[in-house]
This record gives sequence, C-alpha cells and structure tokens, in this order.
Amino acid sequence: MSDDLFERRQAERRYALNFLDYEVLSETSEVLGRGLARTLNVSETGLRLETGQFFEPGQQLRITIGLDNDLIQVNGRVVNSQPETDDLCSSGVMFVEFNGADHRTYLKHFEALKRALNQ
Repeated sequence: MSDDLFERRQAERRYALNFLDYEVLSETSEVLGRGLARTLNVSETGLRLETGQFFEPGQQLRITIGLDNDLIQVNGRVVNSQPETDDLCSSGVMFVEFNGADHRTYLKHFEALKRALNQ
C-alpha cells in the first residue's frame, strides 16, 4: 500500500477494465435507477468504477459484473465519488454483500488477475 497519509484503502488494487451493470438502490432496496459503467480497478473488498452518473457517498448499488463466462452480483456502498471530466465520474465502491458462490467466483478471477499482472 501507499505511504500517502491520505490513502485509506485497506486492500491492494489491481487495474482491470470490465463493463458492469448497476442498479441504484433505496434504503429499502427499491431500484431507483440503473446504468452501465466500467471498472477502473478492483480489490478483494471493492472496486472503482467510471460512469456518467455522480453518486453520493453512502449510496447503495447492486452491481452485476461479467467475468469470462460467469455473471456475479454484489451489493456495495459508495465511499467516494468525484468528477473526472464533464461527462464522467469515478466512484469507489466497498463490497457489502456477496452470495457465497459469487464471492468465490469473484475471488478466483481476482487471484488470476493478480497472478497475470505479477508475471
């Protein structure tokens, strides 16, 4: 991890571009909206995504990611969001809830990505 005093991420990030579908959820898990985004980087505990929508910190998202032939779904909470250009924002999302099989599939792909990038 970084020696930067402002760095708060606890997990090492790996840079990966995947497209994903997200649903914006209310506090009662009602779907308020949906859209497409792409990942900028991923870790065991979250990801950074790029989208045309700005999210408020604390916003709940349901994310569906395609990893090779697998589709996984995870609920996450936006921890930060910032404009990158006039049209794009990037947001850090911390994973909150995975089902067991999706979590194992995600970790398998994350470990494969780590191995590929370390070679």
